[in-house]
Amino acid sequence: MFLYLVRLVEVFTERGLYTSEDIYESGSTVIVPYRDKEYIGEIVCRLGEIEDKKVISLKRIIRKALPEEEIGARNRNLKRQELFNIVKSRIKAHNLPMKLVKVDFGVDPDRIICFFTAEGRIDFRELVKDLAYTLMSRVELRQIGVRDEIKLIKGLGPCGKIACCCEFLEEFAPISIRIAKEQGLILNPTKISGICGRLMCCLRFEAEFYSKVIKNFPEIGSVVDSKLGEGKVVGINVLKNTVILEFKNGWQKEVPLGDIVIKNKNGAEDRIRTGTDLHPLDPESRASTNSATSAQYHYNLQDKNVKEDEDI
Repeated sequence: MFLYLVRLVEVFTERGLYTSEDIYESGSTVIVPYRDKEYIGEIVCRLGEIEDKKVISLKRIIRKALPEEEIGARNRNLKRQELFNIVKSRIKAHNLPMKLVKVDFGVDPDRIICFFTAEGRIDFRELVKDLAYTLMSRVELRQIGVRDEIKLIKGLGPCGKIACCCEFLEEFAPISIRIAKEQGLILNPTKISGICGRLMCCLRFEAEFYSKVIKNFPEIGSVVDSKLGEGKVVGINVLKNTVILEFKNGWQKEVPLGDIVIKNKNGAEDRIRTGTDLHPLDPESRASTNSATSAQYHYNLQDKNVKEDEDI
């Protein structure tokens, strides 16, 4: 069984791993399954031979593409680009505040679908009439959101991998700034936003874990007891299950959550924790505190005016 890297001809930037018992050279065109349909793909390279049991989850190359199928796919790409340029020029002629994202064919070859983004509602009735007359086809305009735009044109996320919405996400779940705060992230839009400009979809993947675990931690600014004495909570680290305490002498110590006693509003012990022995902290060790806990402390002090349920 051979493993191939295949680039889809009609789905831009889309690549995938496929297997086949046949040998194909780089540049060969083949028919491959993609999202319950069959597409024409181009062999980028052969990655080598591999055991069948190791590639059970990968889809197989169906067959080699016929010359006329390859020509048809490339001609459709040229036609899409030509239609895109025509529609874009007509939008500019009508002076409409809209951004054309993609032009594609519908199930009916004579039906053209134009996807665009805009800040508000757009009256494009005259534009549709103009395009129908110019292209001599049925024209449909669909307004989409910025997240749907990236899903259509494809792209790479800040992590360097293909954006989640382009690869496997079918629906977009609401994401609020509260989710980012619970995960101890600095509320810097350039750090927590995806290429669409909205909050990254991957923040949602661990949201349930953080929202459940965060309830076990004391609030930032609260005073708790520990084996080193009474201290103020200035940061937390959910992944390490620790709390950063600041004592009266100014020292800071990262303490396991099991080694502190959280008090309720009346001053009584809310729950008692026991754990490993603690040791005094040198003033020089303040700089070694975990970046995630420092970020938690930062946004709790500086971003009080940010609405927690706001979806950026």
